[in-house]
Amino acid sequence: MAWLDREVMRRLMMLLNLPKSVPLVWNLAWDKRIHWSRKLLFLGGALAYFLFPYDIFPDWIPLFGQLDDLTALFLLVERFVAGTPVHIINQYLLK
Repeated sequence: MAWLDREVMRRLMMLLNLPKSVPLVWNLAWDKRIHWSRKLLFLGGALAYFLFPYDIFPDWIPLFGQLDDLTALFLLVERFVAGTPVHIINQYLLK
């Protein structure tokens, strides 16, 4: 399957592994080695998306209204984690 490249597999594993991903993002948000601007971009992006009154699909549309919110949150988390050095991520994942 050509669409299932390494990057897509990494994203799918992160999504399917939510019990580890949520604490990882929480720990990274409080880690002093992560630059404050990266944290601000992540948290500001999440807040802006959820406070902004317009969505790609309005929330009253069943399933699609919630999926676009989850997709936006997932992309923010993925970009936040992707910009973090691997040795810091491994420190939290291997606990």
